[in-house]
Amino acid sequence: MEMRTMSRSRRRGHGRRWLIGLIVVLVLIAGGATIASIALRPVNTARERVTELAIKRNKITSATQFFRVSRQHTYYSVIGENKQHQEIGVIVKDKSKKITTVQMKNGLSAAEVRNLVKSKYQPKRITSLGLAIYEQVPVWEVTFTDRQGNLNLITFQFSDGKAVRTIQHL
Repeated sequence: MEMRTMSRSRRRGHGRRWLIGLIVVLVLIAGGATIASIALRPVNTARERVTELAIKRNKITSATQFFRVSRQHTYYSVIGENKQHQEIGVIVKDKSKKITTVQMKNGLSAAEVRNLVKSKYQPKRITSLGLAIYEQVPVWEVTFTDRQGNLNLITFQFSDGKAVRTIQHL
């Protein structure tokens, strides 16, 4: 009789440990999700602001891609279609309401820039990519880590893919 009660109490203790462990894991997951949500709030707000601005100014009717680039200045850009079903890129400097518009058919797409970087620099990982303005010219800014783990920044002219600024091995 004593043997049975001991084994039952052991099982209860084991079940409680599992329950406590499960609760701890759920609290950690919820905490991580909350932190991620708070961290992404400024980017999501910028995405909404830039998309609204581009739609309100009749540059696009809907947005399909969003980019954020921070170097000397922060630029947000969206790519979408206009009323004539042409793909348009809209670039906005940080908190400004000034819009720079580019027709995507007149330059490189994000995929073409990725392929250009992969073929020319063989990066370990592309860490960021986005449309921006450099010396009053629309550009693609790309940062990546090379095989040695160094950070690199390449700025490509939007219209022809020419590298206009290269900073390697940071």
